[in-house]
Amino acid sequence: MISRHFLGVTLGAVGVTLLSATVVGSPLSARQDTPPVLDWASLEILTAAADAQVQSVIDGKENIFAGEPRGVAHAVRQVIAPFVWPNSTYYHDASVLPLVDEMLAALVRLQHDDGTYTVGNRHSPPDTGFLIDDYSMLVRLLENDDFPSSQARADKIRGMLEKAGPASLGGAHTPNHRWKLCGALAHISAITGNETLVRRVDQWLAEGIDIDADGIYSERSPIYYSAVTNPSLISVARELNRPELYDYVRRNLELIIEHTEPISGEIETVQSRRQDQRQSPGSNLADSYPLFRELALRDNSGRFAAMVRLTEKLIPAKLGDYLGTLVERPELAALLPEPENPFGNRFSKHYATANLVRARKGNLTTTVFGGTDWYTAQHQQSPFFNRFGSGLSTNPTFFRAWNGDAVLEAVRMLPNFFTMGHFRSNGLNYSSTDGVTTLGNVYEVPYFLPMEPEHINANATYALSRSTPDGRFYAMLDFENRPKTLRRLQTEVKVVPTDAGYDLEFEVSGEQDVEVMFELTFRPNGTFSSSAEGGLKKLEDTTEADGAETYHLIEGTGRYTSASGQNTISFGPGLGDGRLLSGAGEQYSWMNGKLELVGHQVYITGITPLKYTLQLGFE
Repeated sequence: MISRHFLGVTLGAVGVTLLSATVVGSPLSARQDTPPVLDWASLEILTAAADAQVQSVIDGKENIFAGEPRGVAHAVRQVIAPFVWPNSTYYHDASVLPLVDEMLAALVRLQHDDGTYTVGNRHSPPDTGFLIDDYSMLVRLLENDDFPSSQARADKIRGMLEKAGPASLGGAHTPNHRWKLCGALAHISAITGNETLVRRVDQWLAEGIDIDADGIYSERSPIYYSAVTNPSLISVARELNRPELYDYVRRNLELIIEHTEPISGEIETVQSRRQDQRQSPGSNLADSYPLFRELALRDNSGRFAAMVRLTEKLIPAKLGDYLGTLVERPELAALLPEPENPFGNRFSKHYATANLVRARKGNLTTTVFGGTDWYTAQHQQSPFFNRFGSGLSTNPTFFRAWNGDAVLEAVRMLPNFFTMGHFRSNGLNYSSTDGVTTLGNVYEVPYFLPMEPEHINANATYALSRSTPDGRFYAMLDFENRPKTLRRLQTEVKVVPTDAGYDLEFEVSGEQDVEVMFELTFRPNGTFSSSAEGGLKKLEDTTEADGAETYHLIEGTGRYTSASGQNTISFGPGLGDGRLLSGAGEQYSWMNGKLELVGHQVYITGITPLKYTLQLGFE
């Protein structure tokens, strides 16, 4: 329980003073108007989390200095926010200042002459923008703090911020970099009074905010892209008086609610075009916490207030970063509206641009996904990638289900077809009448024949070219001018709601005698059983260090029961003792990410031509 001291300092640019009393609901006192009631429940959570972060910074000092400038700047913020907050155990604790000064000295040294920092990307304007977020908060916190040396530290940070102004006029690599630069320029302009920077903000904004009708940003990343873009747009809205930008953030927060699991707080990421598509389990609501809080107060929204309370309940220890947000902007510490259930008992929606379908019925939530940035012969006119890279959606998971604490992490399908990897659907069709979703693709792989005489080169030297749009082979064979024969594999999947759960109806045709393996991944917190003796065979020597195991469903149905015993998922039937495939294709990872899943694996094997219905039941 925080002690709710009197704060004898003015906090934030709005000139309010936080008062405390011995009763819950101590008022927020302004110099003129009657203030709102403080949300002490939130402040206690944020204070405890922020205090714990200070010790983490102290203990992790060596790793922080060995890392990149963004991490150093963030560590300074994690120490300074409690330092200026009277309810923190570190309030004006001079013992932390040598470390703060050491980190500030490093940041001064690491800033290039042009004002940028290098964070992997050399002399990077957008990466510098992340430091500006911290610097702008630190300047305001320290300039409004009455500790004798706080102003001197504020001056040092202000100097780095001013130096970064011209650097922030630079360019970007990714769509969200534009909005990060806008936010940085808005902060610098507001703090230094340099209004010439605003013109570049207007240039970026003139391109339009890359959000669709469902509230999905172009990179479809609810953790990375939204976590960068939403705060940046709010910074511009607040610093430069652009209130219309709040609407984009509001729409995306509504989407986040639709994509959040009510029990775990996990946000669906399978559709992402960034690193978060790797499906990391656990709640990832922390980045949206201050956004939900601000819009809850701005809109008097009980739904957004409920998301604040859910986040505080699920991951209180991860919210320490936002103490500084409330100290810098005390109006955000006001008591929230009364929460209203944001989820409801039933929900079904087709997100057309992302080729995603989400549905919720009571305790069960499902996702069907068919929107990877891939290629099949069905859509010759479509952009072709067939590779992994930042900005591409490549996750082959096409079905997921959360049934309370029993989670079917993924259903995937791997055909043994020219090492082309997993089945990835080329879009999807959704019927709002019966809830059936249809997925499909066609793989066509060529063999090349001798060239016709008119294309033969007398020197026997031909252009280096790639064999087909899949880019799998490169050779001096002049592939473009050769006749070819094709091997073809077509897959269609129907996801059909049933009384028990879902039927996944597969039809794989074209090429004969192709081994097919269905891959079901379960989150590792439960146990398996089978309807037939020996029907669910545990594979030897496959237990991972985390306890995850691998099974082959040969006959009958399997059953997965969560550790609590309250929720189960049934699956099957098996298709016999077919061949287990190894390897998922020639490319399966990218920098800072991979698509291999952690959890129990269950394989079901078959061979083409194949018609098979995977029956999934949820209790």
